[in-house]
Amino acid sequence: MSALKAVAVLVALSGCAGVQAVGQGGSVSGHWIGEIDRDGWRQPVALDIESENGAWTGQWRAVREAPRQSIENVAVQGDEVRFETGKLRFVGRVDGSRLSGTVTEKLADAPVGELSAVQAPARDAYASGSEWSAPVIP
Repeated sequence: MSALKAVAVLVALSGCAGVQAVGQGGSVSGHWIGEIDRDGWRQPVALDIESENGAWTGQWRAVREAPRQSIENVAVQGDEVRFETGKLRFVGRVDGSRLSGTVTEKLADAPVGELSAVQAPARDAYASGSEWSAPVIP
């Protein structure tokens, strides 16, 4: 009987660990509005990141310019987030509803700026016929 209890406790602990990992990564999913600061030159950006069946995908766009572009090699581990665009690589962290980190040029492997974004409801996405204001990032 004690072996059965040990197995039950082990299964319960394994289940809790799985829930924690999903909860941490789940905070990355969603719509993000922010900016890339390149030596004082700030470019607004919007990100959409989601997970489906354990695979992370996403899109980004410069908010004042149209088409969305896919982000590649999206990886989320705990609160750490990594992804790439055609020319740039982002490595950062999620802290609550804030995403921030370093943007590096892939080819030169040199830092080019910092990305800061806040999580926003999808309905606040940029509409081409409206004026966009940069969010206040504490």
